[in-house]
Amino acid sequence: MSSLKSSSLKVNYLQYVPHKEQLKFHAGMGVYSQRAALCGTGAGKTLCGLYEDIRWALAYPGSVGYIFEPTYPMIYRIVFTALESPYLLGRSYPFTDNPLVRSFSRSHMCLEWSNGSQWWFVSLDHPENAEGPNLDYGHIDEARLILHFDTAWLTVLRRLRGSGRCKVPIRPSVWITTTTDSPGSKLYNAVENPKTRSPNCRVYRWSIFDNPKLPTDFVSEIVRTHTGGFADRFVYGRFAAVGGGSFAFDSSVNVAEPRLENLREIRYGLDFGWTNPTALVATGIDGDGRVYVLDELYERQLKTEELVKVLKDFYKLYGQGEVLCDPSSPETIDTLRRADINASGYKGKREDGIRELGGRFPKAGDGKPRIFVSEKCVNLVSELLEYKEEVKENDHAIDALRYSLRLYPVDENVRARFIAHPR
Repeated sequence: MSSLKSSSLKVNYLQYVPHKEQLKFHAGMGVYSQRAALCGTGAGKTLCGLYEDIRWALAYPGSVGYIFEPTYPMIYRIVFTALESPYLLGRSYPFTDNPLVRSFSRSHMCLEWSNGSQWWFVSLDHPENAEGPNLDYGHIDEARLILHFDTAWLTVLRRLRGSGRCKVPIRPSVWITTTTDSPGSKLYNAVENPKTRSPNCRVYRWSIFDNPKLPTDFVSEIVRTHTGGFADRFVYGRFAAVGGGSFAFDSSVNVAEPRLENLREIRYGLDFGWTNPTALVATGIDGDGRVYVLDELYERQLKTEELVKVLKDFYKLYGQGEVLCDPSSPETIDTLRRADINASGYKGKREDGIRELGGRFPKAGDGKPRIFVSEKCVNLVSELLEYKEEVKENDHAIDALRYSLRLYPVDENVRARFIAHPR
């Protein structure tokens, strides 16, 4: 541990103390140009990766590092929250109260360190976001949730040519911190498949049992509720062929773009928020009863007049349709109606909406699923990948989507007739 908190790095104020498996990861600094920490949930992988980012920023004055998340909301929710902890920067976003931080640009999402190093916080909802200046190092967190990981990974590797700003010699490197997905995935082929991964890549794997800071009740509950392949992934950090959440959502199957001319009905779902984001989804239904999620709005502290403008813009793009809303705000619904928006409160039960939504992701008898999501809907995709029915959080876009769906009978024969001839 003394090597991590040496006075030469001037990070003695940090309270991060790595457990033995995290320490092995840190020991790979300068040894391997590619590293992957594949761990169980709560095992301390993100904290470990961010501490490594700090080490590089301070050890290599003038260096340029990119910190990647699958979506921008995850940067705020995961990265910034972790950096605020006393284990790392110990200051609230935008971290400028920390004596080692010179400035933070909210518009550019760039943190400047007092020694001239830079951090850029980047979303990989589109792989081309990784394009740009050359890097000294990169950190990809929650890599399994990146829609086009293979393209993003190659883009990041092309950027690892050295920034030219670093004041001391540096070997450009990249590291990944994530839970795993299935064998044969793009992530698996990049970091663990011995036939396809780089010889310069080193995998570090640890389980939730290796993190001594985890409450025993949390560990016991995860072990109790995660068995088989789920245990392999979320307890031990191993690749396993199971879904990542409560839904059978598969980005290789359920992400697709519709032909608008084939859609027979347009419907909208709206979940109100302020501190939490307001989520709006536009959906279309084709002649076979398939749902296409066309577009989304996902924004915090959205004023009602701004919401009205977005809805009317969606009307122009996709067509008018009923807007099924979170029933908790009848005043806002009335305001939408006065603005000529066909809005009404959702009257279904949550469990019925979840059942209807969940039943649409698997392939039906014709070999196609009953729902597709546009690549535009990065926040919805992120929620679908992480969603767990028993945990009522990070589900705002999912709530909006289930509001927009028609509820059909559970009996499959009756259900088929309703889908073919909706009322």
